[in-house]
Amino acid sequence: MWTGYVPDMPQTWISRSPWIGRLAMGGVLAAALAALASGPAWWRAHGLVENGATLVSDGQYLPAVRQLVQAVAAAPHDARAHYYLGLAYAGLGQDAAALSHAEDAVRLAPRDPRYEAGLATLFLDAGRTPEAIAHLRRAVDMKPTSPDIRLLLADALRRAEYRIAMRLAGGDTLGALAREQLRAAREQAAP
Repeated sequence: MWTGYVPDMPQTWISRSPWIGRLAMGGVLAAALAALASGPAWWRAHGLVENGATLVSDGQYLPAVRQLVQAVAAAPHDARAHYYLGLAYAGLGQDAAALSHAEDAVRLAPRDPRYEAGLATLFLDAGRTPEAIAHLRRAVDMKPTSPDIRLLLADALRRAEYRIAMRLAGGDTLGALAREQLRAAREQAAP
């Protein structure tokens, strides 16, 4: 177990500097100092997440899962570790595990639109469009200027409209419905 003088330093810093005191009250300094105070375990988890994220980006999902499972075990409250573990499981086709970890990321970092959008993408892939739309609307509320999130929302809404149209068409494909409409229009136009 790593021990040192870092945990004792924040009180000294806070009492000597009013701006650091304000940061500490906001939690920024406390979070940074807690990470430093946790020592090697935090740094090891951080390294595992970085390696896992790189492996996910490279499409190497199985090695990514191995790294990220260790990261989640070392830092269970790290939203980023859960997020990338969810993406790795999704790459392996393990949808239930992917959704579980993506939901954990959203729960751990409820104000981060990346995690909302990531979870929404997994819901879209699983055919759960209403849930995807709800998460994407929250992500747009958090980051209204993001074109990527807005495009994902537009795609989800388009998919929802398609499903509604399919239900209204009695289960026929839209192509068959369009052909029927075209045939009816030709019959009306014929002399």
